[in-house]
Amino acid sequence: MKKVIFTLVVTICVVFLCNVKAGFTQGQGMEERMDYLETRLSELSSIQNDYDGILKEHGAVISSVKGLQDRVSLGVGLRTTYSMTQDASGGRSWDKNFNITSMRLYFGAKVTDNIRLEINTETFNETNAFGVETAADDIRLLDAFAEYKWNDYFHIRFGRHLPASDRYNLDGPYYQNSFFFPLVAQRYPNKAVGRVEGVSYWGQHAGGKFKWQFTASDGREIPGGSNAHPDHLQYSGRLTYNFWEPESGFYNSSTYYGKKDVLAIGLVGFHQTDGVGTATDPRNFDGWNVDFLLEKHFGWGTIDIEAAYFDYNTHGAVDDEKARTDGQSAQSDGQAWEGGVSYLYPEKIGWGQPQFVSRWQSFNPTNNQTAVAFAESKLEFGLHYIIQDHNAKVALIWSNTHLGGSSNEDVNAVTLGMQFQH
Repeated sequence: MKKVIFTLVVTICVVFLCNVKAGFTQGQGMEERMDYLETRLSELSSIQNDYDGILKEHGAVISSVKGLQDRVSLGVGLRTTYSMTQDASGGRSWDKNFNITSMRLYFGAKVTDNIRLEINTETFNETNAFGVETAADDIRLLDAFAEYKWNDYFHIRFGRHLPASDRYNLDGPYYQNSFFFPLVAQRYPNKAVGRVEGVSYWGQHAGGKFKWQFTASDGREIPGGSNAHPDHLQYSGRLTYNFWEPESGFYNSSTYYGKKDVLAIGLVGFHQTDGVGTATDPRNFDGWNVDFLLEKHFGWGTIDIEAAYFDYNTHGAVDDEKARTDGQSAQSDGQAWEGGVSYLYPEKIGWGQPQFVSRWQSFNPTNNQTAVAFAESKLEFGLHYIIQDHNAKVALIWSNTHLGGSSNEDVNAVTLGMQFQH
């Protein structure tokens, strides 16, 4: 019995001593861990102090850079083409040309919460209907204006800018559905590239469901011409109503590539006393147009239909010869039409989506008093590859341009065009 009791006592003592040793070892490990954590906290505290020092030293610079990003915007646009144009003399040869048709720099600045500046320039090459280069590497000012905004209903633009006008002019070449600007149909007088120098008032309701735009400007200015020293301003106005989704802002587009469903109609009017003709025989200019856009996205693709009618009235004026020699669009009495249909495939193939585009436009004069007042029409078929909407696309276009008058020629052309913006 004594042996059993002795054995139990020894066993209990051994177990107790083992537990004490294990507890001591665990306690020693906890102490080491606490030392490690204190070291890491010290390091993190040092890093935090260094970071606070950097913020204190460079915080003003960082804040300034962030403020600059919020108030200043920069952008660039590029349109380049390779074209093969049929010999205008009727021969079998084709003229081949590489062109930078447009390179634009965009600059915007937010002066205050209500005042914004916009300045845009362009370097360009121009070719006529026969593919002959008429201007090379010229630099011109596009826009230079300040805009004052009180609310959605009241904006004022002052300086050089696009006036209240047709949808295509407010698109500009970069936001057309077709690759080219419709120069056959769109013939409103302007100072340069659709721009005028003057003031515009515009506003919108319900985010662009209904928009109104009105402009007073110098209009077209031709040295030695009818409007060399304008004492009569050009007035224009535009009303736009969107039956489906709204189009917000002063500008618009002729396609949204299925991002929204649009059913819009616009009505435009122009007037300028003594705005056309010659210096010795100035005449009034009156013009108006209606334009229409329908774009609907379906599961099998996006359909876009556009159309416009233009009426120009120079009251029988013989337009100034300097308008033509200075590269201005010559004005004459007449009517013009534009219509286009496109289909955008719903899914990407590779980088982008294929789009099939067609457009027809024509101008018919009612007064054939000048050498430039002749019938003209243009038919286009294109296959576009839309990589990133208007910011990145490639287009292959076949076109036929009919020029009336004494030449009465048809000019065929094939163009590979690329457009990029950022």
